[in-house]
Amino acid sequence: EKMASLGQLVAGVAHEINNPTSFIYGNAFYALEYTADLIDLISLYQKHYPTPSAEIQDEIEAIELDFIQYDFPKLLRSMQEGASRIREIVLSLRNFSRLDEAERKKADLHQGIDSTLMILQHRLKAQPNREVIQVIKQFSDLPLVDCYPGELNQVFM
Repeated sequence: EKMASLGQLVAGVAHEINNPTSFIYGNAFYALEYTADLIDLISLYQKHYPTPSAEIQDEIEAIELDFIQYDFPKLLRSMQEGASRIREIVLSLRNFSRLDEAERKKADLHQGIDSTLMILQHRLKAQPNREVIQVIKQFSDLPLVDCYPGELNQVFM
């Protein structure tokens, strides 16, 4: 009963995290596109008006426009990658949290292992007292297995 409650809690939290993350992830593509357009426009202005007024030149220097043009697209890409990573973690949590499934059902063992590894990924990183733990996955083709997926994920954990 406690495991079922925990599974429901994790699934609920994963769902709540997934919605805003999807907004961020979905909009990051457009933000990158708009940024590229704006940077191209700034470059075009600089090409056709190479000597701006002193006020504009002062502002260009104050905000470090060259650095912004270089760094902003990279910043947006890293945000997009971060949102993608959150989506992967949320999916893993949702798959892993099938603890509330009291019935046997057909499950993909590879998906269960992958979900568990995603959740444990922070524990596989190098620590002061040990090197990184490298997991090598060599899955063969397996049919779906009739099991209790949540309980099986606990075994993998």
